[in-house]
Amino acid sequence: RGHSMGSTSTFRVGISGPPGAGKSTLIDALGMHLVSLGKKVAVMAVDPSSMVTGGSILGDKTRMENLSRETSAFVRPSPSKGFLGGVTANSYESILLCEAAGYEVILLETVGVGQSEISVSELTDVFLLLIPPASGDELQGVKRGIMEVADVIAVTKADGDTKDAAHRTLTQYSRAARLLAADHDSVWRRVVMAISVSEPPTVAQLWEVLLKHRAAMLDSQQFMRRREAQSQAQLWNNLHAEVAHRLRTLPALRDQVRALERDVLLGTTTPRQACYTILDALFPMLKEAPSSQ
Repeated sequence: RGHSMGSTSTFRVGISGPPGAGKSTLIDALGMHLVSLGKKVAVMAVDPSSMVTGGSILGDKTRMENLSRETSAFVRPSPSKGFLGGVTANSYESILLCEAAGYEVILLETVGVGQSEISVSELTDVFLLLIPPASGDELQGVKRGIMEVADVIAVTKADGDTKDAAHRTLTQYSRAARLLAADHDSVWRRVVMAISVSEPPTVAQLWEVLLKHRAAMLDSQQFMRRREAQSQAQLWNNLHAEVAHRLRTLPALRDQVRALERDVLLGTTTPRQACYTILDALFPMLKEAPSSQ
């Protein structure tokens, strides 16, 4: 048990991006840079779970060969278990545990990119969106919602044969970022940059940009306000999850829920009315139901 908002001496970095953006490779390089600066780094990499078996390959750690061998780093891949938002149900508590264990920088990698992955912004101090070089003129199908919450956008693989494509993509996203600038936090202007793990100075430059965001948030008092809002969001996230769990596991309600599901399918009641009926029956039983923990 500790302060749920943690200390301002720690730094939580959320990282997302579409498949092929090189998230794990970039985290390996960034983590090694942080270790060279004397930082203790914890990485939580979320892998997608099979919707059929519930299993997960957990291959992210194998793509962080250098960092996973460092004594100053902790790399923990976790299955998403179908949890939406690109994170796991226990990601917030895992962050707090890592901070309590003395890790100064927490890197949280999500399962992919999409509207649901913006949940990572509710867990971290800064949100980094990685974009691979585009082969055409389209913006890689990345949704507006995730771009709006991204504090830093980095176009990866800006080297070798993909260097020109990376810089074209950089130009496209820079233009898109300017269009979104009016809606973003006034204390920070979204940064769009190109990086390459093959060129360590660009990784160091990325870290400096993340630190500038941190400094701007601290100076404006937004850093702790953001963490306070995250703590409140976690309260309601846990409440929703716990009510849903108890609803599924209470024997006294199981038959009633199944009957209402049939009524909804037959059209004799609406989903909303069935919901109200279940809740009316559920709340008197909540105190008797076992916790999901």
